[in-house]
Amino acid sequence: MSPTPNSLAARLRQVRLTRRADVTPRKAATWDLVKVALLSPMITVIVIAVIIGIIRLLAGDGLSGLGSAVAAGWLAVNQVPVTIGGVTLGILPLLPTLLAAAGTVKVVAEGASTARELPDLIGIAGAALGGSMLVTTLSLAVIADGSAVTPIGQPDSLQAFGYTLLVQGVAVLVGVAIPSLKPILTEFAVPATERVGARGGLIAFGLFIAGGAAMVFAGIIAHWGAMRTMIDDGNTVDGYLGLTVLSVLYLPNMIVGATAISTGASAQLGTTVLDAFDVARGEVPPLPVTAALPETSIGPLGAFVFVIPLIAGAVLGWYCRSDDPVRHLRAVGIGAAVAAALMVAAAWVSGGRLGELGHSGVNVPTAGVYTFAWLALGGGLVVAVLWLADGGFAGRRRAAEEVGDDLDDWFDVPESGSVDADAGDASVDDAPDLAGREAADEADDDAALADDTSTPGTDAAEAPAFGTDPLTETDPGKH
Repeated sequence: MSPTPNSLAARLRQVRLTRRADVTPRKAATWDLVKVALLSPMITVIVIAVIIGIIRLLAGDGLSGLGSAVAAGWLAVNQVPVTIGGVTLGILPLLPTLLAAAGTVKVVAEGASTARELPDLIGIAGAALGGSMLVTTLSLAVIADGSAVTPIGQPDSLQAFGYTLLVQGVAVLVGVAIPSLKPILTEFAVPATERVGARGGLIAFGLFIAGGAAMVFAGIIAHWGAMRTMIDDGNTVDGYLGLTVLSVLYLPNMIVGATAISTGASAQLGTTVLDAFDVARGEVPPLPVTAALPETSIGPLGAFVFVIPLIAGAVLGWYCRSDDPVRHLRAVGIGAAVAAALMVAAAWVSGGRLGELGHSGVNVPTAGVYTFAWLALGGGLVVAVLWLADGGFAGRRRAAEEVGDDLDDWFDVPESGSVDADAGDASVDDAPDLAGREAADEADDDAALADDTSTPGTDAAEAPAFGTDPLTETDPGKH
């Protein structure tokens, strides 16, 4: 007997169908693309307008020229050098850039989570980039229109579009990767060694940044009196507020500089040049946060800052641990390369021209090379310690006798056409720690599939997520 429309079974069936329809990936509608394109840029522009408007009102300047100031603010958020009164400011605060990029990541990730096919992802990414480029175009037009009555100079158009494309492009890639990276890695059978190594590199870079932040805050505490004196130079409430806000906005730039110094690279702020051992004092911008810089050299005691990269390297080596030393070393190398690339990107974007004081920032190539070297050293030491603890060559020979292996098999490369090679190291890896941590990191994603919406049944069929093969893949995320 079939259930009547008012029966409990019919109502429960309808609830299940509704839930499945809500979570089924669908093609992005026009309104969804408009939201992805304009939501984050519009929120950023509104916040900039409110902040600049409040500052101008507190200073008694009125709202004249607000449009040009807001347009310049949008360009500054995207790290486009801004010229004010004939002075070019190329070193711009990172905090607004990070916040705006985080907004773009969130909006794009929400849109990408509904994509079923690659063209859908391309459309979402294109919409996000198109919206940001549109706002940059309007900003350039507004600045050009008001250049005769405001001190804001006209930026280079090609440079403005390039920086906007770079900053927003990175944010879009991260947003697309959040919901799509796992099926993409599964589709292309990326081995567990590479996955764990890349994730370990992210962790190591995070430890570098944490160490740099600790150095900056230690400097702030040590020179708190000098910082308060610089804030008092603001004279008025809006002056105090402006100096404090600017110091907070430039705090990430200071942290990146301290992080680079902890690797052994040198940094320059204004005409002051410093590294872990030596300080050559000169002129610095009159911002309270610059009071965190050391007044004099600390000599051999500066070697203690190298504890930061050593700890980061040791954590990387421990995170990538494996029973196979070759795979262990490969994962450490991948992690060191990822962290070094992130260090280069952070060091490059945090520096720039500081008006008449010249270029400020860190030695970008040196910071990248030193980051890789420290992580490779620390990780390599962990590999050696774990290998020796496992018996070294003697332990390997014992294991080889048990499995019928020899030392040459360490360096055997599977044939490109073999099934094992296509499946990746995760399927043939003798390193349970790597595969185990890969599975543990994906446990939350796998558990999320075990809700009511994934209950098998014949009532409705869920559309496959991007990157999956509904004909062959029965356990998403695993091979």
